[in-house]
Formats: sequence, structure tokens, C-alpha cells
Amino acid sequence: MLYPVELRAQNQRLTRFYLAKSGYDVKELYTSVPLNAMQAYLAISAILLFAVAARSGEPDRNPLDEQVLRSYMAGEYDLIGRKADSTLTYTGQVTFRDEGGVLRVTRTVEGATDKCVARFGTVAGSDRIPVLRMHFHFNGKDCDATYRWQSDPDNYPRFTGYLYFSGIRAPGLEALFPIHE
Repeated sequence: MLYPVELRAQNQRLTRFYLAKSGYDVKELYTSVPLNAMQAYLAISAILLFAVAARSGEPDRNPLDEQVLRSYMAGEYDLIGRKADSTLTYTGQVTFRDEGGVLRVTRTVEGATDKCVARFGTVAGSDRIPVLRMHFHFNGKDCDATYRWQSDPDNYPRFTGYLYFSGIRAPGLEALFPIHE
């Protein structure tokens, strides 16, 4: 165990002495750091801490660039899903088109095609996690879906989401994977 004994500046160097006890022996150890290097380190650390603290307290001022996102997301996707309140799965295709500043969606699942519009939003209160929301008909019912997206290893968007129907206990699940041509 080390015990600090003395702290002093000597010849522009910050010197700290320690006493180490091992049995009955008492040893003197020291570390030495140039004083101006220590001052620079402390100044840089203070600036970084201030920047992080200032940034963490303010809401996100950069709203989603929806035009860029619509362009990025446009394309065709394979759909894999699980029905709400069930373990039954299904497959299909989804197409996103950027038309006139609107992200138009065409869903084809089990031979049935439905069209809707996707809207950008956020969830999780002050965390403002970006999501894509849709309202469409699925299996003859009104459905609301919320998708989160991320980039896959090839920098294509990939979506995962929940499907909500009125009167269900467990939401449906969907994943959308880009079709590479």
C-alpha cells in the first residue's frame, strides 16, 4: 500500500513522494511530471469536460434531414414478419419511393397489396430517437407500425419494427432487408 507524504514543486517539476510499507521496511518512491505538461493536460481536460457537459444538457438542434433520408431509404426490401399475438410468420416485399417530398410505401404480404405514406417521428421523450411510422391495412385490420432503422455493413438501410392493432396483447414484428440488384 502506498501513502502520499509530500507534494512539492522543484525545478519546474511536480514531484510526489510516497512511502511504501512492506513488513518493517519503509521505502521512498517518487513520480515526476514536467509542470507545463501537467498544466496543458489539465487545461485540455477542462475544455473537453466543459464541451461534453454543455452538449449533453441541450436538446438536439439538428432535426432529421428528411430529404436525405427519403433518398437513402428509397428502394425495394424483403419483409420477414411475425403476426401479432401469434407465432405465425409471413414474408413479403416493401417498396419505398420518394415522390414529391413524401415517402410512399407499397407493401405486398401474402398476395395482398396495400399502399400508405411513411412519416418520420421520434420516440423516447427527450432522447428523441428517430423512427419511421406507417398506418396501413393488414389482414383486414387497421395497423400502426413503428420502425427503427440502421445501416447494414454495405451502408444500405435495414428496418426493424413493431406492428400494433387494437385489442392485442403482443405486437407483431417485422424486419426489412434491402434487395441488392
